[in-house]
Amino acid sequence: MSNSAARNEAGVRRLNLAAAALAAGLMSYEAIAHWAVVHDTGLGALIALGPALAALLLIAWRTRRRAWLMLAGAACLIVALLALRHGLPSLAVLYPLPSVFAFLLMLVVFGRTLAPGREPLVTGLARRVHGTLPPEIELYTRRVNWAWCVFFAAMALASALLFDFASLETWSLFANVLTLPLIALMFVAEYAYRIARYRDFAHVPLLTAVRAFREWGRAALSTGRGG
Repeated sequence: MSNSAARNEAGVRRLNLAAAALAAGLMSYEAIAHWAVVHDTGLGALIALGPALAALLLIAWRTRRRAWLMLAGAACLIVALLALRHGLPSLAVLYPLPSVFAFLLMLVVFGRTLAPGREPLVTGLARRVHGTLPPEIELYTRRVNWAWCVFFAAMALASALLFDFASLETWSLFANVLTLPLIALMFVAEYAYRIARYRDFAHVPLLTAVRAFREWGRAALSTGRGG
């Protein structure tokens, strides 16, 4: 094996380990958040809102856009003032905001690329991986882009409705425990259907598609745009 091939293989292993560590960390956080919400520890609000505020600050810092910085600062200030005035448990009414906001944000990220004259996000990712796409695959990727839009809209609506009409434990189970598995299930289900539907197409491993999306996200953050 050449040095270049060995380095590439080592790089893939490091990426896979990093992805596994990230997944384990996110699942651990979600379990802790669910426990804090269900047991009403008083820290549930901070555990639920903290990562959302941190992500907002990270986006603001990476994009270096004044509007994002102002929004992130205002969000942090509002939460801090509410915590000082009413105490942490009163912030429970804000529990669903991070999940609903995250789902709606992803809906916008995918949906805005469906506008006339733009290339759907899924189509662009497929083109990065495969190069030229056959017409039927290009049409399929546009439909997958629509499917992700419907998925994120449904997740946002489900989070809001469960918080309003179901018990806090039921909502927390959905928002803090089942979100990542449902997204993973969506990835796997689409991948399995694609392989079964287009048997003659040269499919890439699922992790390759995930890495392509991650690289797109990193590029979008560095340039301050998502298209």
